[in-house]
Amino acid sequence: MDQLPAFGKAIQDIVLPTFQTYKPLLEKNADFIRSASKETFQYGSHERQYLDVYYPSKPSIVNGRRPILLFEYGGGLVQGAKSIPPMDGLCYANLGAFFSLNFGYTVVIADYRLMSHGAKFPSGGEDISLAIEWICKNKPGPGNEPIDLFAMGNSAGGIHLSTFLLRPEFAETRGKILTGTEIRLRGIVFLSVPFNFANIHETRTETLQEYFGDIPSHAPLGLLKTARHQQQTPLDFITAGCRVAIINGELDPEDEILQPRDEFIAEWFQMTDQQSRAALTIDWMPRHNHISPAPGLGTGIAQEEAWGCQVVGWWENIRKFPLPWKA
Repeated sequence: MDQLPAFGKAIQDIVLPTFQTYKPLLEKNADFIRSASKETFQYGSHERQYLDVYYPSKPSIVNGRRPILLFEYGGGLVQGAKSIPPMDGLCYANLGAFFSLNFGYTVVIADYRLMSHGAKFPSGGEDISLAIEWICKNKPGPGNEPIDLFAMGNSAGGIHLSTFLLRPEFAETRGKILTGTEIRLRGIVFLSVPFNFANIHETRTETLQEYFGDIPSHAPLGLLKTARHQQQTPLDFITAGCRVAIINGELDPEDEILQPRDEFIAEWFQMTDQQSRAALTIDWMPRHNHISPAPGLGTGIAQEEAWGCQVVGWWENIRKFPLPWKA
């Protein structure tokens, strides 16, 4: 972590040195990471629609319910995988091991279609929707208790998560996790997400135009504006009692990440009802950059993993509250 400031903040400059920094830290703790029980399943018909499930030996039971975390990684729409070969398969297995072995969460990490596979908006939301349908059908993990579902999207993964949450074509799938008691969406984490692309680096302009088409309206900020005007507020997932956290690294770039975050938050607070405003939590990760939070987990180093412990603490407190009676 001490080396990160020297890399700068520009995303295109920090990816390789950040992963190179964390690789030996993960290798040092490889026995712990690889001790997590894992299975791989196909959740859709496309070659990229596979997911890994990491199992806890004993689930965390709160109010008679067990937790599942769906994690969507980043990669700028052009790269990324549930297991990164240059990291010897330790990333994102480290994240799966961290939450499952330490805290009793069943962790689902799903691959999704990239630009090289013909991805085009809203395909990221479609892939998340299919993964959630798979979770609803299979209810992975030990135990038969009802499920508290949490979803975390990192960078581009958070873009796709916002697509699923805010687009009307996914309302039916959302309904399966927003009503009843068998499986309920309790919390969302947007981890270092670019909520709009007004200040995007020029190297990503062509990719964004190809994927999004009408960029302003399809970016998370545009989707929130549209949903706020077209749907009755609170939005469906807020009415269902879901809580939302926006978390950023101290070294996230101002232009591409922090300024768009502030614009998204300002738009969120245009929803003046108490439930919408109370649902949003804003936090940050001291000394982390845009890439480091995920590979920092599973290292066994307290300051690297502190953000993950904090997020779990937030989730566990949410789980202590009863489900909304009216949803």
